[in-house]
Amino acid sequence: MQNDPLDEPLLGPEDDRGATASPPATSYHGKASLLSTGSLFPSGARGIVDQLPHPSRPCLLLADHDPLAQVAHTCLLEKEVAGDGGSAAAGPRLFSVVHVCTPLAGRGDAGARLLRKIGKGADLGLPVLIHDGNIMQEGGAGGGHWSSLSDCLLPEYIDEAIGEPHLLTPGDAVVAYNMKQFIKSYARLPQLFHEVLADPSSTKRMESSRQLLRLLKRINSDLQRFDGPYLCGEEYTLADIYVFPVMERVVTVLSAYRSFWIPPSLTHLTDWYDAVSDRPAVRAATSVRAAESVGTYCYESTSRREYLVEVCECLARHEGGLFLELNGERGRAGVNVYRDVVEEDTRDRRVCEQTNNCQMCIV
Repeated sequence: MQNDPLDEPLLGPEDDRGATASPPATSYHGKASLLSTGSLFPSGARGIVDQLPHPSRPCLLLADHDPLAQVAHTCLLEKEVAGDGGSAAAGPRLFSVVHVCTPLAGRGDAGARLLRKIGKGADLGLPVLIHDGNIMQEGGAGGGHWSSLSDCLLPEYIDEAIGEPHLLTPGDAVVAYNMKQFIKSYARLPQLFHEVLADPSSTKRMESSRQLLRLLKRINSDLQRFDGPYLCGEEYTLADIYVFPVMERVVTVLSAYRSFWIPPSLTHLTDWYDAVSDRPAVRAATSVRAAESVGTYCYESTSRREYLVEVCECLARHEGGLFLELNGERGRAGVNVYRDVVEEDTRDRRVCEQTNNCQMCIV
């Protein structure tokens, strides 16, 4: 004989919670090692090195010259500004940052050691966000500096889970649709930038330049759809954050290496660029390099513009492999050994051409 359901004892609030509670979710990439988060030993325990700066705050591990890292960093800084009444200059309190120089991974870079410890030996690509012990990686296995904009995962997670929820995603469903449409429409922007900069074929670079110019004209046209300085009008959204880092590199890097300029006629695009540049979070993300950055990466320039140009030099010269090789052999923080070799090679060529007029050296 079956029991009448009405005869079953009722669960009180505490019993109900115990019956329905589920374990905390785990990221696709798993949990960070307890040794790296500082959870295994008390803070400051002797002999414990390479752990996250704060055991409970979200931590972004990044290379500060990477556009994908800049997107995630800007999202976090926007959350910081919203919670701090408009300032991000004094340093974040909502989250922490660890700088990682992967070219110096074999030369004692502390960030690279911590990254390996977090992943328990797995190959984690930057940027990586650690939140509640979970590993959130952008760009898939091994990262991906020039991924499609629509492939980015960290910004939406940050907007949902850290700080004020949905600060960067419109509450209006139609405006949210517009935001996603812009991100999808401009998805190839990072790829086109990289092709114009780094493709070894001048013919392919020219074709990519034409495609990039068409896309910039489309963005300029889209900025006329709604009243306001941003893509969705008055509301600053993830679409603006996604696009700005690549646009910054178009303005600074392509003008330096490929004589590619945004036409002055694209006034809506240039006005948008100025409006986004002036936001406190963006100013913090693109400011003059701090001492921690200079003391981590194998580059020498301190101004933002010169720094991005220096970072991209080996790509523009199609010598990314040489850059990694030289830094693996004798690289160190604050010194660009690749640039030293390039400048020495240029001087040697100039002397050879002047003295011997050797046709093999003339380019």
